[in-house]
Amino acid sequence: MKEQLNKELSRVAGESLEKLAFIFSFSEDWKDDTFPEPAAVASISFAGPFSGKLAVKISARVLVELAVNMLGIDDEETVPPDQQYDALKEMANIICGNLLPVIAGETLVFNIDAPKIYSKDGAINNDDGREPAAATRLSLEDGQCDLFLFIDGPIPEELVLGRA
Repeated sequence: MKEQLNKELSRVAGESLEKLAFIFSFSEDWKDDTFPEPAAVASISFAGPFSGKLAVKISARVLVELAVNMLGIDDEETVPPDQQYDALKEMANIICGNLLPVIAGETLVFNIDAPKIYSKDGAINNDDGREPAAATRLSLEDGQCDLFLFIDGPIPEELVLGRA
């Protein structure tokens, strides 16, 4: 099941980055948690048939491109950090909103909290030490993006990947 979740997380994140920010990516084999450059992390919590959170970690140098493309800003030199973080939070929101129906099916309802900046230094610590239910790394032209899906408890087997 973890392999399927990793694959869907990668697919949904890649499609979301491409469609909304014109940032193209390809999946990388997950080797370790090293991230070779500064990064920011947005997280978003959700509750419903199962609950958890999604964390999106993206290279700091990609944040400007993300904000410029998502917000339609003309001058890359004048994108303030708060707009960069807003774009990252919105991307986390969109990925989460697109991923949950893939996992649990279209008919189930989730409450999704407002996304927040979890870390401006790239640190991801799950508060209770759980391993992610899914994780993927996307290579981007100017950096990378790691995504982690944490689930509180098991996902009911009948819900996995929209079988409900």
